[in-house]
Formats: sequence, C-alpha cells, structure tokens
Amino acid sequence: MIIHLSFMYNREVLNFLIKNKEIYYTDRNWRAWIRCLPPPENFMQKVQMSRNKIPLSLAKLFTFTEEEMKEYENAKDEEELADIITKDALSKGCRKFNKEIKDSEDK
Repeated sequence: MIIHLSFMYNREVLNFLIKNKEIYYTDRNWRAWIRCLPPPENFMQKVQMSRNKIPLSLAKLFTFTEEEMKEYENAKDEEELADIITKDALSKGCRKFNKEIKDSEDK
C-alpha cells in the first residue's frame, strides 16, 4: 500500500509518500523524492548547501527527537505512519491538504 499526503506550509505544498514503512518527501524546490525516514545521512548538509532555496524552517520539520523516532519505529503499518505524520505536521504549523491511498507500486 502507498499513501500520499499533502500539506500546506507558508504557501508551499509539502508532499509525503509512505511506502514499505519508508517515508519520502518532495516539494517544488526538491522536485525528486527524498527519503526522510529513516533519516538520510546528508539531509541537513543538502539544506545548507542549497543557498537558501530551501528555508531552514522547512528543515526543522525533519528534525526528530528520540521519542518521535521510537514512535515511528513502533508503527505497525503505513496507515499508522500516516496518522503520525499528520499529527506531527499539524503540530508544526502545517495545514492538511490531501490524502490519497494507492495499491500500486509506482511513486
């Protein structure tokens, strides 16, 4: 199962894709899907090297505490991960935009 979530943050559309308990992210600046959970090793470096194309406030969305990481690791399926992402996004100032569930394997 693939779940596609969209949120609005400061007039930007943030897209999340949950597939096989991995979470991917994209927006109009990144254009390509980036895995954000499990966390990539060089994500913050890419944000810093973007020369302010990607705002640091957006990078804060991908900073996880130990408690949040445990919550993500204990999630049983994609639907539970979608609920956690929605809760986290709403708590960090995003507005829910769209939720789409697919059964295909395409990104």
